[in-house]
Amino acid sequence: MGLAAAVGVSIFYTLTISSIVPFLTVLSARHETVGDWLYRHVAEDRLDCDFPEDVPPKQYIRVLKATVDPNSNAPLAGLAGVDRIVAINGQHGTEVELYRRICALPEGKPARIDLIYDDDRAVGADITPEPLGWRQRRMVDVAGMLPKELTLVSRMRMLALVIGTLLVFSLLGGVSRFTHEYMVQLVSERGLLDMRTLAYAHVLQAPMGWFSQQQAGDTMSRFARDSEIIRKGMRSLFGKTMREPLKALGVFVLAMYLNWQLVLSVVVVTPVAALLIVQFGRRIRRAQKKALMAWGHLIDLLDEKIAGIQIVKAYHTERRERVRFFRQQRRILRQQLKIARIDAATSPSLEFLGAAAVGAFVLFAGYLTFKQYAAGGGTEIFIASVFCLGAMFDPIRKLANVNNHLQEADAASQRMFAVIDMEAEEPPETAMRRVSLARLREGIEFRDVWFAYPARPETPALRGVNLKVRAGQITAIVGPNGSGKTTLCLLLMRFYQPQRGQVLFDGVDLADVSLESLRGQIGLVTQDTVIFTDTVRNNIAYGQQDKTDEQIESAARAAYADDFIQQLQSEQNGQVGVGYDAMISALTLSGGQRQRMATARAILRDPAILIFDEATSQVDSESEMKIQKALHEIMHGRTTFVVAHRFSTIAEADHIVVMDEGKIVAVGRHDTLVASCPLYKTLYERQFRDVG
Repeated sequence: MGLAAAVGVSIFYTLTISSIVPFLTVLSARHETVGDWLYRHVAEDRLDCDFPEDVPPKQYIRVLKATVDPNSNAPLAGLAGVDRIVAINGQHGTEVELYRRICALPEGKPARIDLIYDDDRAVGADITPEPLGWRQRRMVDVAGMLPKELTLVSRMRMLALVIGTLLVFSLLGGVSRFTHEYMVQLVSERGLLDMRTLAYAHVLQAPMGWFSQQQAGDTMSRFARDSEIIRKGMRSLFGKTMREPLKALGVFVLAMYLNWQLVLSVVVVTPVAALLIVQFGRRIRRAQKKALMAWGHLIDLLDEKIAGIQIVKAYHTERRERVRFFRQQRRILRQQLKIARIDAATSPSLEFLGAAAVGAFVLFAGYLTFKQYAAGGGTEIFIASVFCLGAMFDPIRKLANVNNHLQEADAASQRMFAVIDMEAEEPPETAMRRVSLARLREGIEFRDVWFAYPARPETPALRGVNLKVRAGQITAIVGPNGSGKTTLCLLLMRFYQPQRGQVLFDGVDLADVSLESLRGQIGLVTQDTVIFTDTVRNNIAYGQQDKTDEQIESAARAAYADDFIQQLQSEQNGQVGVGYDAMISALTLSGGQRQRMATARAILRDPAILIFDEATSQVDSESEMKIQKALHEIMHGRTTFVVAHRFSTIAEADHIVVMDEGKIVAVGRHDTLVASCPLYKTLYERQFRDVG
């Protein structure tokens, strides 16, 4: 539909421009009506010759130019020296009457024509006129309906008819343009929606290694800044790139019909213009890539400093951060100004080439006029050709910066498709081939596991780890920062794959199991608790939409979160939410409340395996006590991994794993480790002093 509308714009644009010929004929003609003008042109086509325009009425038609080559099939072939036509089939009359008789001659049948040569010899000849084409038939039909007099009333009626036709063409062209532009917006917005949705789906399915190497601000910039540039490029592609060339083509065809020699005189600048457009586009694409990367860094900087505003203010580094922000903006500014310079140079360069083409056009037209050749086509044809030239350059001028916009969109789309083309953590076809795990029955084993993060491949985070955990056991993992505690849990979730060794689940290698069956039986509570901007109910039931209100509230009570949830209240868009229906965010709740919400989320899942990663490291003593009570209740009968610095959270562990520099240095219960493991004893004594 959009293409049809673009074609409609081109057709009615061309028809509007073509109205200049009858308009000029009405205004300037002294002896010839628009109908006479149409008859004359059809007669010229049928006899393959040129007749003078708008001359006083005579009893003959003067022949300005005719194809008389005896080897051709032209009607007047072999009649060199013909000066006038005085009768058709023995019927005399004025020029207009003779034009009409020529138009009415039957096709395929010879006609008798009385001629006078330039030496005043009178002869008769039999000719076979050219057949009437579809265009000539329509011209004759229209001519028969138009006024045939040159009175003031007839001229005004004809002028009103031309203006009315022009308005109709303009209206239909406007409707076509409205339809086309709306369809362009529709296609662009839907296309961008699909692209963003697809890219977001791939981000969610990306492996964790990608997130460890990718700046969050750069990812957000792809969805914000990059997608807006793609939107502009799509509008140019489906809008101007589709509509304006069709308009130029329609007028070009009209101009070629009116006077092809004049029009071809402007084509000489086309290769130069194309070369300029390509060169400008390449430079813009390179600059846009650098600008988009700089935007990603800027968003990262902004997000990081706003999130850490307390530290910025506490250390009085506002001026330093303002300078950093300014410098990052300057990097963007340099690239944007480079794009602006190229974009600004495009239109003047092409306009200069257009002026050169117009100069060539005028020179050639003057040459033809001086040789009294252009006059044979009619003054109105010459003027109409000039109008067509201007009408062609208008859409070309609008296309001047389109390639620049497309190159910018190309740079942005490459970054967006880099996300879309990224390999998923577990493609659907791979998941179908993998083992679906049953609920944990026997236990978990880490067998000679080595692992290094993609960002630091030369520094292993785990070095030959061997560990067995029976189902239902509580395993506490302790050690200095960077010792590999959290990494061990990440491998259990299969956020990463070990470079060497295996992680076994009831004897099955996790590399061979489906992620859904694995992660579906793990409950995770992390140090940096994630709370989404949503209702309390939806936060607790995140990923578990099949849970009832009773189950959600029961999980909240088990996590000692029900008491503060009942007191929550929010108002959004005039709607008040209370308790479990209150809208919350990470800023709404305290650290302890967020942890209890996360614990309720894990309880609701009823997992076979629980992972608590520093779950009480950032809460007050009252919140810690409540979280400890909740943990004590939900850990019973579940395989639990507790990563903590506070030994109060691991006092009841079945065994404690001590890690250092990516290795397990000791495994045992608290009393044994205090006596046999110096590292554990040091950690314990420091913790005891901190608590004391």
